[in-house]
Amino acid sequence: MKFVAKMAAIVALTSLSLVAVANAHTVKHDSTVTIQLKKNGRADDSFAGKVISDRARCESDRTVKIFRRDGEDAVLAGTDTTDADGNYEVMLVGEAAPGDYYAVVKRKILRRSANHLHVCKRATSADRKVGGVPAL
Repeated sequence: MKFVAKMAAIVALTSLSLVAVANAHTVKHDSTVTIQLKKNGRADDSFAGKVISDRARCESDRTVKIFRRDGEDAVLAGTDTTDADGNYEVMLVGEAAPGDYYAVVKRKILRRSANHLHVCKRATSADRKVGGVPAL
């Protein structure tokens, strides 16, 4: 009889462990970041854009970094944090140097616990060409 009781206890503990594992999960929300150059007349240029996601919390309070490609390297042109609607604007000093620019937003953790991980995914924009020789 003791053997049956021990086996029942083992089965019960194993079942509880499996339920805990089954409840643990990771949720990942896609993010997109856009970039455009704003020519501000004689004033400084800026890059502006938006972080877009199906989850509003993935759009707000995200750090956006603007990079210019320099051969195989990337040069940081500036950073900004998105507003409540996902908008950002990175002001430059003077005109933007010729080159290919892109925006990057790192992943954002919304919730982390022993059993849950909810994140907004990292995103990189398409390149935005600035200056250079016009195509023929």
